[in-house]
Amino acid sequence: MTKETAKKWFIASAVCLAIADGLSAGIISNYFKEVFRVTSVQRGFLEIPREMPGVLCVLVISFLGSWGNLSLALLAHVLMGIGLFVLGVLSPSFGAMMLFLFIFSLGQHMMMPLRDAIGIGLSEEGKTGTVLGQVKGCSTMASMLTAALVFVGFRVGFFWFGKGVLPTFCLAWAATMLALGFLWYLKRLCPELNAPRHEAREKKRLPLKKKYTPYYVVTAVYGCQKRVRLVFAPWIIIELLAKGADTLALLGIVTHFAGSLFSPLIGRFLDKYGVKKALVLEGSCIAGIFVFLGLTADGIVRGVLGSTGRALGIIYLAYILGNLTDHFSLVHAFLMKQLAEDPADVMENLSFGLSVDHMVAISLSGMLGLIWAEWGPQYVFYAAAAASFVQVGVAVRLKKLGLARAGQAEYDREKKEKEE
Repeated sequence: MTKETAKKWFIASAVCLAIADGLSAGIISNYFKEVFRVTSVQRGFLEIPREMPGVLCVLVISFLGSWGNLSLALLAHVLMGIGLFVLGVLSPSFGAMMLFLFIFSLGQHMMMPLRDAIGIGLSEEGKTGTVLGQVKGCSTMASMLTAALVFVGFRVGFFWFGKGVLPTFCLAWAATMLALGFLWYLKRLCPELNAPRHEAREKKRLPLKKKYTPYYVVTAVYGCQKRVRLVFAPWIIIELLAKGADTLALLGIVTHFAGSLFSPLIGRFLDKYGVKKALVLEGSCIAGIFVFLGLTADGIVRGVLGSTGRALGIIYLAYILGNLTDHFSLVHAFLMKQLAEDPADVMENLSFGLSVDHMVAISLSGMLGLIWAEWGPQYVFYAAAAASFVQVGVAVRLKKLGLARAGQAEYDREKKEKEE
């Protein structure tokens, strides 16, 4: 099987997984509220089984160092399938729900770094950014279509929450199993893509190195920005405008569509101009977008932005742009690939980066909430904008590490010449 054909099978798997995510994790808050009638306090505690796997998955992946990336991906899909089947079919008790939510979430978080690592392995010389962008773009388009399906399904009564079998979770389980089948077929026909990262007899340890510090720093800053995007950007719509879930669903459809176009553009930019310029672009865009969000929040609080069509259009645009910053995660995976001294280091460090991301996000959430309550919502977004200067600083630092080349193709050629 050629890499181009293998890439198509992997994209098909990623699309199925995006559909499963939209039918399960994308509506998990509604599941908590309507099936278990959780209180705000219980909802806060439910973030522990949901987010702790993001911190722990680096240990799981490191412990299974003798496993190839495709084998780990198959395990992740099995974990998600088990969790979805119990949540969607067996009507578990609250305690059992928390356990299988943890199992489902562990599989989900394992796939976050694995998707980038497998995409990197499938890329040809000079095309790493393009491949990562294609995978992300196709997944985002699938998420958009799934969001539309969810919106229509609940409106017409095809989907529902309650005791017994839940249609959305059952469909999510079926999509996960289909994705599992695609990956199993890919593993069987392309065993070279599943080469063990370490020999089984080697000591299991994380390959953390000083040289990889730029990646760790960028990932930590991104964790802060992501928390603002995921928690506080929607809160503009929910709290300041008092809009419902249907408004967020429609905004999500538009955001996914824009993201499906945006990701491939970032990938091609990476291949053409290199990671240094991409980090400068990331920092500049995030700074501008979060300042825009801050000004929007300030305008709502002071009454400058009312409920007119034009004012709402500005607010919704700010929200959509804020969510598009998610697609800059491609830049960080690309950076790790170029920093890596050994290809085997990529997977472990991507998973470590995910853990750093989650630890920073969890630790800063309370402080950002206090800033929102005591100083004003706009200052949460201004703080995230200020953090983007770190990305620009890392880009300047890369010149000393020899990573300021024009693009991926030139980098791959120089690396190949050194090895020869």
